[in-house]
Amino acid sequence: MPEGPKMCYVCREDIPNHWVIFQEHFYHQDCFTCLICKRVIDAKETFYEKDGVPVCHRCQTKNYVEKCGVCQEPIIGNRLIYEKVHFHYTCRNCKKCGQPFKEDEHDSIRILENKDFVHEGCQ
Repeated sequence: MPEGPKMCYVCREDIPNHWVIFQEHFYHQDCFTCLICKRVIDAKETFYEKDGVPVCHRCQTKNYVEKCGVCQEPIIGNRLIYEKVHFHYTCRNCKKCGQPFKEDEHDSIRILENKDFVHEGCQ
């Protein structure tokens, strides 16, 4: 990192104090914005890198995280996947008993020829 005056990677103006460092570049706090929504990313919030540019948590979740094939909401964590479609466990119900699936039941979920999901004991 260079010593002395810092130049903002976005606006190319000097930064007298309070800067953000990302990807070895300096930014004014107000110039450090999300690639997608252009909102200033606060120094304390979680953000991600997409093609060398910062992306806020909200935009990362909205744009780059798999969506559930039933509710279309982002899926964070474990999920059911069938034929490249992702599902929250609780969004798929057993076709026989009607109960939603749980993560700890993963190994006992069966998919029938007609593509219905069922608990192993409900077949």
